[in-house]
Amino acid sequence: MPIRPGTIGRAALALAALAGAGSVQAGDQPQRLFLQQVAPHSAIVKWRGGDATRVCFSTKLSDLEKRNWPRCVDGIEEDIPDYDNHRQALLTGLAPNQTYYYALGSIRGEDYQFRTPPNSNKPPRDGNTRIWMVGDSGTATELNSAGLPRYPGQALAVATGFEKFVAATGGEPADLFVLLGDNAYATGTDQHWQGAFFDIYTSLLKRTPALPTIGNHEMGNGALPCQFIGACGSNPPGTLVPLAGTSVSSDPSSYSGDSNLSPDAGGMPYLNIFSLPIGAESGGVASGTEQYYSVDYGNVHIVSLDTQLSARDASQRAAMMDWLLADLGSNSRDWTVVIFHHPPYTKGANHDSDRANGGLGIDQPQWDMRVEFTPIFEEYGVDVVYSGHSHSYERSYYLQGSRDVSTPSDPILYAELDAAGQPVRGYGDQSYQQISPTSGYVDDRVVYTVAGSSGKFDTNQGAVTPAAEWMRHPVHVPQPADSLCTAAPDDGFAGCRNGLLVLGSVVLDASATRLTSRFIDINGNVLDEFTIER
Repeated sequence: MPIRPGTIGRAALALAALAGAGSVQAGDQPQRLFLQQVAPHSAIVKWRGGDATRVCFSTKLSDLEKRNWPRCVDGIEEDIPDYDNHRQALLTGLAPNQTYYYALGSIRGEDYQFRTPPNSNKPPRDGNTRIWMVGDSGTATELNSAGLPRYPGQALAVATGFEKFVAATGGEPADLFVLLGDNAYATGTDQHWQGAFFDIYTSLLKRTPALPTIGNHEMGNGALPCQFIGACGSNPPGTLVPLAGTSVSSDPSSYSGDSNLSPDAGGMPYLNIFSLPIGAESGGVASGTEQYYSVDYGNVHIVSLDTQLSARDASQRAAMMDWLLADLGSNSRDWTVVIFHHPPYTKGANHDSDRANGGLGIDQPQWDMRVEFTPIFEEYGVDVVYSGHSHSYERSYYLQGSRDVSTPSDPILYAELDAAGQPVRGYGDQSYQQISPTSGYVDDRVVYTVAGSSGKFDTNQGAVTPAAEWMRHPVHVPQPADSLCTAAPDDGFAGCRNGLLVLGSVVLDASATRLTSRFIDINGNVLDEFTIER
């Protein structure tokens, strides 16, 4: 939720004197604290709970000890009816490519810092922009029929795996934290966001801005015919029953977090929690809505599209497409990353992108993104696209032109090819070229990744995807780390499926000349990676 003109903060108090450098001081701790819209010259610190009403900031932690330090901003309390509101402080006058420390009331320390991005098409001072991505991570609040956690500790294990990877590879932290949707199960209530997001990533959120996209579980409950989910009981087939994550509404005000399917008075928590750029505050082109937006961070342009709400209504989808064309048309950054929840290519459990509307009547966005939006990605030089939704890891070839949704796709027709005319898989020294030789040296190819196993992974194909096709989408590369592999890559990947059924997350590194994407498991091991060079 952005700071709105005319919104007045309540009881803005003077900041108490700070004491004790380098450590968190006593005080009423906030329930949640996170960063938004970190741009070259500004940033938002947002929090809820605690007794702090101001944020002070400096490039030196020691400055925050000074009683009369002048660089302080009052937090403005949002005014959303029927909602436990946040405060947020807009810090301005910042220098690009610079580390800043901040104090929230009497709370400060080394952990309370952020780095502004460069004010140009350049990577940060260390030469690399690092982005950590999680998809469908919100399972800490997903309960079984007995009211107990269904996936205890799994999201935290994925976060620990990322920390292990960072520690083993030089200690470089993430510059951005990207959420691929379904980050608060089961219905995206404010309580779910607290338990599945703020309580899991507490330390990271103090210093790394979060960039989310809307998933189906962020939109609460929907209704399905009871026979689809085996829940008819004594009711006749066709009786509608509430089910989390099945809403097909394009109206965020229809959000319902409980089973009565009545709109919640406080509105959609996702839109209340996050303060996302609507006016190009972080670069790109103004979208006028928090449902989709773009940001620039150094030499990376990131676009978040809305496949849960906007994509379900023809006029809203057309407006989003028009904005996307304007945004990508004005973009000149080295690398372009697009995120949205519903993948255009997947053979995951219960989510099959090759079936109209996904089989259950709720996955039409997969089809529409593939048919209507992938041509735009190719024409405007998008490099990589990341989605969640399927609880697995799948990664495509370097694709161009794969739109066929009625018959299996042959990767030779759409993938970048090697000298022997075979699809380049991207392993090891098989890097892709941003200006593709297969395309006649045009930047018109995209790698599509499904990374929806950051909180759980599927163990069967479910009720939609045929068993023989599960994890075997033809435009996805075989995965040598798959548990079913019976032969090495040189022997033809015998048995290997085109995906991985393990917990994990994605680390994306962008230098001036290389974009490298890695899938990391809970032990910090790299199970898949590819590189695009420019």
